[in-house]
This record gives sequence, structure tokens and C-alpha cells, in this order.
Amino acid sequence: MSLINITLIVYVVASIAYIVREIWRSGVTKWISLGLFILGFCFNLAMVAKRSIEAGHPPFSNLYESLIFYACCTAFVYIIFEFVYNFKVVGAMASVLSMLILLYATLQDDTIRPIMPALKSNWMLVHVVTYMLGYAAFGISFVTSIIFLVVKPFAKKGKEGEKSEDGREILPRNFDKLSYKIVAFGFPFLTLGMITGAVWAKKAWGDYWSWDPKETWSLITWLAYLVYLHTPLVLPKMNINKSKAAVILAIWLLVSFGIVNFTFMGLNYLPSAEDSEHIYGAK
Repeated sequence: MSLINITLIVYVVASIAYIVREIWRSGVTKWISLGLFILGFCFNLAMVAKRSIEAGHPPFSNLYESLIFYACCTAFVYIIFEFVYNFKVVGAMASVLSMLILLYATLQDDTIRPIMPALKSNWMLVHVVTYMLGYAAFGISFVTSIIFLVVKPFAKKGKEGEKSEDGREILPRNFDKLSYKIVAFGFPFLTLGMITGAVWAKKAWGDYWSWDPKETWSLITWLAYLVYLHTPLVLPKMNINKSKAAVILAIWLLVSFGIVNFTFMGLNYLPSAEDSEHIYGAK
């Protein structure tokens, strides 16, 4: 069995373990689910290392390589937030998200090809790693937004958090603010990714910015999350109550993550990809 298939299975089992953890809520299930997720991350990291050794360069030169690294970053960022915020209901969907990214990678061409000259730069490592960490954080915020929008209509507010009709806590207190904290974590990485990309472009092609389709949509992505971070300051002035504001922000994150996916993967399927120096998956 290939390493990618093993990783996929572990992520699926981890997702099931998180669901069991939410039902039983015992200390044992907490560490089993987290342990399985960390195991999946380790297998994912092994895939990245193996590909790097086989290719002779960091695994960022095509869509297949970028996806396995993206899945790895998503798992890594989730693990950080698991320890920081003691996630309860997010782990199952975070496991599924990492699994789906890897599953999509299996549909791509995994042929190892010589790296193009413009990619032979240390700036590539910094640029891609920072971008992927930002994208990974946005992926986790997408998960928390979905959970909030799905659970919120069926929950009633309690002192400790959102509760079901039988009094069982289903969302911790201030869960809606968790997405904001995650985006605030990822946004600096996205910004640094844009800056290092501009510096790299200057060294590789002679211009900091050329309005290439990838560059343009990267800017749109950055603006989408910039708007999100500032929206909580604007909505109260529009006389929108906290409950509705939380829903608006959650929906905005769903749209923003759609922009992320279009920027990262959707552009590869447009005719303009053939003329782009940045969309390597289309080459």
C-alpha cells in the first residue's frame, strides 16, 4: 500500500475517533483522536520528505506536490490550535479537510519533472511555506465557520456555551470568535507570502508585480481576508446585532475560502494558465 493511501486511511480513522470523542467526551478518546491525527500528520510529513528527496527540490513545483504539502500544513496548523484552544467539535472536519486535499492530489499527475530555472531560488521555499501556512489557517477557519452555521440554529445560548435542547454543550463559549483568531493567525503569513513573492518575482523576471492572473487573484484573496478582519469594527456602526454579525462573518469566510481555492487550484484550469509564469500546475 502506498504512503498516500496509508495517510488517507489514518486521516479517516482520526475523523471517526473525533466523532466518538464528541459523543463519549472522555479523556481517553481525546488523546486517541489527537494521537491518530498527529500520526496522519507524520505520515503526511513523510510524504513531503520522500517527494523532496526523490525530486531533488522542495515539493512545490506542480499541483500534486503543492497539494500534499498543503494537506500537511493544514494538519500542522490544526494541531497547534488543538493544543491552544482545546478544540472539541472541529477535529473531525479538520481530518476530513486534510483527507480531501490528499484525495484531490491523487487525481493529479505525480510525474517528477525537472524544475524550471525561475523556481531554483531560496525565495521559493519562504514564499510557498508562508502562503501554505496562511491557506491552512484559512482552511481551519472555513471548518469552524461551517460548524457554527450548521449548529447555531439548533442551539440555545448558555453561560458556558451553546447547548442543545437536552442541555448538552455542543459549542464552547465564544466559538464564533474562534474563526477570527484563526484568520488573525493566518493573515500575516499570507501577507508575508505576497511580499516574498514580489521579491522573488523581481529577481526571477525583473518586476515586483506584473498583474499575472495568479498575482491578481492573490491580491483579491488578501483583500477578502483584510475586509473580514475589519468587518467586526464596521457592523456595530450599522446597527447589526452580535448574533447576525456572527452569521455574516461566518458566511464571508465561506466565500473567502472559495476565493482561496480558486486562486490556488481553479486558475490552473483557465486558458490564461498556459501563459502564466506562476501557475506551474498547468505546465
